[in-house]
Amino acid sequence: MNSRQTLFERLRSVETEQELARFLADLAAEFGFVAYGILDIPVTSSDRLGNQIVLTNLPAEFVSDYDALKLLRNSPTLAALRRTTAPIAWDLEMLYRERPPQEVEPLKQLYERHRLVMGVYFPVHGPNGRRATVVFAGDREMMTHSEMGELGIYVLHAYDTYSNLVNREKSQSKGITARELEVLHWAAHGKTSTEIAAILSLSDHTINAYMNSAMRKLDCVNRTQMVAKALRLHLIS
Repeated sequence: MNSRQTLFERLRSVETEQELARFLADLAAEFGFVAYGILDIPVTSSDRLGNQIVLTNLPAEFVSDYDALKLLRNSPTLAALRRTTAPIAWDLEMLYRERPPQEVEPLKQLYERHRLVMGVYFPVHGPNGRRATVVFAGDREMMTHSEMGELGIYVLHAYDTYSNLVNREKSQSKGITARELEVLHWAAHGKTSTEIAAILSLSDHTINAYMNSAMRKLDCVNRTQMVAKALRLHLIS
């Protein structure tokens, strides 16, 4: 059995988001990419890439710098993804085409620093009916049509697996209480447990208990993952 057949066997056994993340990282490497991402496509304009990311191994520094430069707002790729269902292959020139001149050099430096000079977007439909995309990026040569077709088959199966995981998570999240959602809301706005305790007139111990309970119900290992999942499931906004 070759490595790509083995990937299909692995995908059939994926049961958790962490397993899917490892699978996608290995899938990216198999096709010569350094990064992958599952992103929601915002219906209206958005300034933050971080808010759209569902799952990725992109460096946190890349995402934070991208958002600091507000590069999502004028993204021609994002505009194209709202219009098409066909895969979009891209290189750096395409990424800064039609952008304001002042964004070109910072964008180029950012992508080159992280070895993200080409890639491909695969538009998909999310489990909530909204549009999304699976992206792979790296510094290899542009993909052939044959490679894009093969990778696209993996993407369809992987995103179907992701949709099933989300539907299962939504069922599990119904047990989250109103107070836990309130704590999640303030955590998503960057508040510490002490600050949330002051806002809600509760003790730090009580806030941490709510945090741990919500983390357990959402099957998360830390606060960052918990907030990201709550946003993705639209439990908070």
